[in-house]
Amino acid sequence: MSIKYTPAAQPVLIKWSASHLSNNLTIYRPTEPRQLKMFGTSHKSGFAMATVSEDGTKQIQGQVICRAIGNNNTPAPENDARFIAYIVQAAYVNLPVRNLLVLACTKSIQIYEPDGTTHLHIHMLDKTSPNRTESSIYSRGITGFGQNSLCVGNHQGEILLFSIPPKGTNIFLKETIPGHQHGITSLVSNSELLISSDTNGTILIWDNRTMLQKNVIEPMDDSGITSTSIWKNCIAASYANGMIRFFDAGNAQISGSITAHARCINAIDCNEEGLVASVSDDCYVRIWKLSGDAENLQISHECNYHIENSQLVGVKFLHLLRSDIAVSTYDSNEIIVLRA
Repeated sequence: MSIKYTPAAQPVLIKWSASHLSNNLTIYRPTEPRQLKMFGTSHKSGFAMATVSEDGTKQIQGQVICRAIGNNNTPAPENDARFIAYIVQAAYVNLPVRNLLVLACTKSIQIYEPDGTTHLHIHMLDKTSPNRTESSIYSRGITGFGQNSLCVGNHQGEILLFSIPPKGTNIFLKETIPGHQHGITSLVSNSELLISSDTNGTILIWDNRTMLQKNVIEPMDDSGITSTSIWKNCIAASYANGMIRFFDAGNAQISGSITAHARCINAIDCNEEGLVASVSDDCYVRIWKLSGDAENLQISHECNYHIENSQLVGVKFLHLLRSDIAVSTYDSNEIIVLRA
């Protein structure tokens, strides 16, 4: 094991504790050198964030509360339980034309400026489809690709494709793409592909220029997929049974698998150097190193890091070319920064 982590002297502090949700950590990685990094986690109907200087000493907290929308798509009282929306996943999305904060909720999809101060768009989810396999109504899985495309998954197994303007609030639903028979759990993309996964363990591979399905990876067992990431032409998928499996995006064949954790994996993340970080309910952060490519994949175990009495619900690399990571824990308002 060649990577050793040391906790940063100052954790990132946010207002509310993190809920027990898969992928419950998002990081805004700035594109400009002078911009500050932003960290955020979800708690019930709220999203708590902190804007942090590079050395971690200066932190500014902020919050966003999900908008409650009534039956006629007008604002409802925030304390009316019939209309309260709970966040299922939140993500900062960096597009060439614009940066966004996207909240995938139980009743809607809500889009904001990254600092959460300006509400840009709300899309209410369809409640009436007769083909629903999920008992609840939700959105989950968030990714952006191309110049101005935002994709969000939903409980019906559909991918909702939004067009994002360079400025203003003229965000609109461009296309609804069916494909999955079960609710979507994760969406990731690169310059060519969109990868979607669902609660049944199915992975679909899409051409993100045409939004046509290229291939399908059938479920390997009865354990659903909790998180996905992509490195080069290799898809990484984590499962509720503690497995991580790797697939060739070109031919949809399995490239390798590891029994990564003793309990449910809640999040994984890949960086451009081939490092894979995984966190679980078993209190461990684990780091894996990928080399070669999907046809000849080599996997090595680089690090174990134990965070005592903590169910870990989110992990992100701070920089795509370095091994420093941030980790969020259930029922804690601290985001732990680990420096290599």
